[in-house]
Amino acid sequence: MGEPLEVRPLLRAKRFEDLVPETKALKELKPSFTRKEHSRITSASFSPVAPYRLAVVSGTKVGIWQPAALKEGALEEGKSLTKFKDVTLCASWRSDGKLLLVGEASGSCAVIEVEKNTILRRLRGHGDAVTCAAYAETEKSRCATGCKDGKLRLWDVATSELLSTMEAHDDCLKCCAVGPVGAGSWITAGHDQMVKLWDERSKPDKPAIAVNHGSPVECGCAFPGA
Repeated sequence: MGEPLEVRPLLRAKRFEDLVPETKALKELKPSFTRKEHSRITSASFSPVAPYRLAVVSGTKVGIWQPAALKEGALEEGKSLTKFKDVTLCASWRSDGKLLLVGEASGSCAVIEVEKNTILRRLRGHGDAVTCAAYAETEKSRCATGCKDGKLRLWDVATSELLSTMEAHDDCLKCCAVGPVGAGSWITAGHDQMVKLWDERSKPDKPAIAVNHGSPVECGCAFPGA
């Protein structure tokens, strides 16, 4: 006669709250403000300096939102930037909150002085739609733009001069952010599933680090101070 079969109790699945302690706090978060745009929103970007205005990219305009004076937690549209001939795709603030980069589907990137609602210049020479952009954190006259053709372009904003072009990705480049090691450092990601770190000082034409994300990347941001 064989050994009696030991019956073990079934394992109970752990609750999500036990796996992620922050779940309870996250569930308690509720929107304090809701606004529907007339066209789909392709990008949004907060200014890094007070009053921390929010640039919302939608259709052929960019709305600049700021904290409402009479209602805590709400936003109000302070101004609307509408001097665009094509669909706007992305926006990025300079570190002082004075200038804004706005990428357009036509293949140019507008440099906007927000207070005066003025387009100072357009960075031209992209092979396709400008899908992402970022200012250098320390050198205010430098910026980077990412394009649907997968190329990363570095610019001198003061002169509109194209400084260099890198074959960054094999598909649409969707994310461009300042890297962790200075003005010549950039992080990019795109539809080719790759996330790359570029450092102009050591390997200007090749990424210093390249990681396969496993899925196409639509958006990303760098943690401040990381």
